[in-house]
Amino acid sequence: MLDYTGIKCPVCGVPFRSGDDIVVCPECGAPYHRACYQEKGACIFDDLHKEGKEWKPPAPPQAPDPRAEIKDQECPVCGTLNGHSALFCNRCGASLTGEPRQYNNTAVNQGGAQGPYGGATQQGSGYGAYPPPRTGFGGTVPPFAFDPMGGVSPAEVLDTGVSFGDASKLVKQNTAYYMPVFRYMKQTGKNKFNFSAFLFSGAWMLYRKQYKYGAIVTAIMFALFIALQAVCYLVWLPMYTQLAQQAGVDLTTQAGITTEQSIVISQLLAQDPLSLFCFYLPLVIVAAMLVVMLIVGFRGNKMYMRHCIRTVRKVKATGNDGDPNNTLDARGGVNTSIAVCLFVCYMLIVNLPLWL
Repeated sequence: MLDYTGIKCPVCGVPFRSGDDIVVCPECGAPYHRACYQEKGACIFDDLHKEGKEWKPPAPPQAPDPRAEIKDQECPVCGTLNGHSALFCNRCGASLTGEPRQYNNTAVNQGGAQGPYGGATQQGSGYGAYPPPRTGFGGTVPPFAFDPMGGVSPAEVLDTGVSFGDASKLVKQNTAYYMPVFRYMKQTGKNKFNFSAFLFSGAWMLYRKQYKYGAIVTAIMFALFIALQAVCYLVWLPMYTQLAQQAGVDLTTQAGITTEQSIVISQLLAQDPLSLFCFYLPLVIVAAMLVVMLIVGFRGNKMYMRHCIRTVRKVKATGNDGDPNNTLDARGGVNTSIAVCLFVCYMLIVNLPLWL
């Protein structure tokens, strides 16, 4: 026999409970309280009997889709916007139903010490200098707990009219790295080297949605790369072949160049300054590409911070939808598709000479 617990009786509408006297229609299988069935004298689902169908329990109500909900609950820990019915932050797991976490960036206690987020500390607490931080589940943070803000308070001011919480909505990915870096640059005025920006330069900027400067840097790197390929295949390789033949190098074998042959090639280059320049021109282009990469590596974090500040101010000044948090959440994050496209294009260009 099926378990009808919780299903409503079709006559009285009262849900069946464990131990109820339940009878089932022999034709369609609909359950009833015995008293309700005797009251009606027969099954009330005549349409099922005529069509020869069986009674089926009603489908359970579907839970609301968080993706279709309005995101109006801001996480008190990391500042992420969550769905209206969410109980915990979908990013850091903090509770959205308890009291909001309080931050104080200016108050200082009597001893002059500040807490880990810039607020006043409490004397005599269990942690010695400040009360133990709370997780979203009501307890204290376990050892080595992950903080999506990297120890930076979302309420802390990054720039005029812009908080770190606002900036984190734009950064989204890897906020645990960028928020402390932004605070370091704000406090010290110094840049902090970004290895990803150094390696990928313009592609990194486009990935981080800095489209204007990313397009400029990508165009410069692309032009230098094309120039390098053109110089290598059209200038350097024919000239090197000619110099090697004059020095007596047998290019048909895999034998290396001897010291005497290298000296001869150097002497031939010294006789013609233009040939000497063309011979080392690929190295000059590579050096120029390295300079661009170093500039982006050293300036990337500061440029990204300024980009976030400008975007937040622009969104707050516009206020098209009435809630800038929704706009920041929509415009934030990274552009993965453009990174994939750039990688595919790079692989095609690099391997293009092999297909010619």
